[in-house]
Amino acid sequence: MKDFLQSKMVRQFVKFGVVGFSSFIVDAGIYFVETRYLGIYYIVAKGVSFLVSVINSYTWNRRWTFKSANEQKTQEFGKFLIVSTVGFGLNLSIMYLTVSVLRIFDFYGLLIATAVVMVWNFSANKFWVFKETVVTT
Repeated sequence: MKDFLQSKMVRQFVKFGVVGFSSFIVDAGIYFVETRYLGIYYIVAKGVSFLVSVINSYTWNRRWTFKSANEQKTQEFGKFLIVSTVGFGLNLSIMYLTVSVLRIFDFYGLLIATAVVMVWNFSANKFWVFKETVVTT
């Protein structure tokens, strides 16, 4: 058990969670300022706040979580954006399914959606976006 808890993947998953939480704070903070103080329409505000939070998430996951050395940053960010957008769609779909179809209390739907999407986002980022290159000699 100790080896598992000290494994690289577990450390990355914890870091991924910390980055995700910071990105949520960025997203919510920007959305709040845009809608409450700048009078920006909430759909436009959400688009902007989502994009800024994705940039925050990409930057920290690249540098800290996965320590990417990929020099093709534009391609890497494009992949990251795809993963994030799919995650956003999954989140909305799971929320709709749990709340509107299954009639589960919305907070529980949010917890379910968050857990599923976090696993999706981490897996897709680890094994596709920030995939480590195996060097053979």
